[in-house]
This record gives sequence, C-alpha cells and structure tokens, in this order.
Amino acid sequence: MASKFIVAGPASQSVAVQVANLLEIPVVETEFKKFPDGENYIRLNVEDESIFNGSDMIIIQSADFPQNDHLMELFYLISIAKRVEAASIRVVVPYLAYSRQDKVFRPGEAISAKLILQMIVQAGANEFVTIDIHAPEVLSNLGIPATSLDSTPLLANYLKSRDLVNPVVISPDKGSRDRSAQFASLIGAELVLFDKSRDRITGEIDMEGEAELNGRDVAIVDDIIATGGTMATALGIAKNAGARNLYALCSHALLIGNALFKLSKLECEVIGTNAVNSPVSVVSVAPIIAKHFKE
Repeated sequence: MASKFIVAGPASQSVAVQVANLLEIPVVETEFKKFPDGENYIRLNVEDESIFNGSDMIIIQSADFPQNDHLMELFYLISIAKRVEAASIRVVVPYLAYSRQDKVFRPGEAISAKLILQMIVQAGANEFVTIDIHAPEVLSNLGIPATSLDSTPLLANYLKSRDLVNPVVISPDKGSRDRSAQFASLIGAELVLFDKSRDRITGEIDMEGEAELNGRDVAIVDDIIATGGTMATALGIAKNAGARNLYALCSHALLIGNALFKLSKLECEVIGTNAVNSPVSVVSVAPIIAKHFKE
C-alpha cells in the first residue's frame, strides 16, 4: 500500500494537523517566506524527498487573505508533489478565493473562479476538495474528481448545544434558501424567508421581511460573511422585532473591514469554521475532511 502524507499549507496548518491526527497519517510541515522583492518561497520541511515517491499526498491549503499569496503557495506545493513523483495529489482548499466570481455579471469581466480551478488542475492535482463553495456548478467539467463538502451539520451541532428558545432561522435572500432550510431542520427551528436585492455597481443592499420574533432566538447561516452587510441588515430587522439572542453562522468568516463591529453592535454572536482563520473560527472542519478521505 502506498504511503500517505498530509501537507500542511501555510494557511491551514491547524486544520492539516487535525486531519492528520484523525486519519493517523504523518503531517508534513512547510517552510515559507517572502523575498524582499515580494516573491513567494515555500518548501516541504524534509531532508529526503524520496519518501514521497509513489505516495498519496493530500495538500491542505486555504485561499483566504492574502488570497493571491496563498494561491501561489498552493500552486508551488502541487508542483513539488508532482516533481517528487507522488502517485496521487489530492488538493483540499477549505476556502476557495474568487469563488463568487463564477459568472459574467457585467460585460468585460473575467470568470475568475473557473480560471483558478483550471490552474489547480493544470498544476497537477488529481482530485479537488473544498468546503461550501459559493457556486457548486463551477466544479463541473474539471476533468478530475471535485467535491464541495457541507459544513452545515457541524455549525448546526455547535448551535444546538445552546439553550435555544423557540428558534427561528432567517433566510435573507434566494441564494441562501436551501442552506437555511437544511439548518432549520437540523436545529428544529422555524424557517422565515426575507427578500434581498443588491445594486451590482454600488453594492447597496435593500431587504424586506416580517416575522413574529419577540423573545425568540434567531440564527442566520451563510457560506461567507464578507463585509457583513447582508447579515447585519437581516439581524437588525430581527432585533427590532424583539428577538432574544442573535446568531450569525458561516463557513467562511472573512470579516472584511468593520464586519465584526457591525454584527457585534447588534449583540450578535458570530460563529465560523476554521476553513479560514479568524477570531470567530470555533468550529473545526477537520472531521468532514477526514471522513471524505476515509470513504
């Protein structure tokens, strides 16, 4: 049987160690830095490359900020695995940068998500795994097995440990309907639908929604919290309607700018996974990654 290794990318060191422990296989540390001219450097911290010959290498490297640096590190790690003649190069990118640029919204735009995935395949990946990708359809026709794992049950289990009172899950827009319905079912909550529109040029949000929320615990779950605008708007409506406790849950807590301030000002608890590193990354995605590679 071929030997197996987990490679801990610079952006996912903790997750990689957790997955390696669950799978009971060795984890390889990476050495990384930036040269004075801004170029990225990375190497596997080993003295004998031959240990990887014919092996199954699982590279875990998220692509959160600074996303371009983390993507370059990922490409380098794949190229190293290919050069040392690994028999299998399986790539796990818990958060895939550019995933929201999955189609042409305005004339002249690049479909960045598709390009990034093509580059991962061209670099030498034999399999691609991510978590809660924004537009799953971009994984089709890659030419290699591609999977988006679902962290919703992990987030639901975390919130279920709280003493929730008559809980409600709000779906703030059409894109979150399925995830919200799944989450509501998992925690035994009522599902309430809001309607959101966003100006594609200015980014300004308009939202409408009504519900009987007085004294009830309210949760919103999404794949990404970026600027926090959608979450803050919906939870602000819930707070004004008398909600008891507010929870904002997500797979990828990017928390750009003053996003955490907006949500904290509403006395909302923000809960994210460690698919990206953030102050609220309290739910580990290691179990679903490990389960994927055990099956």
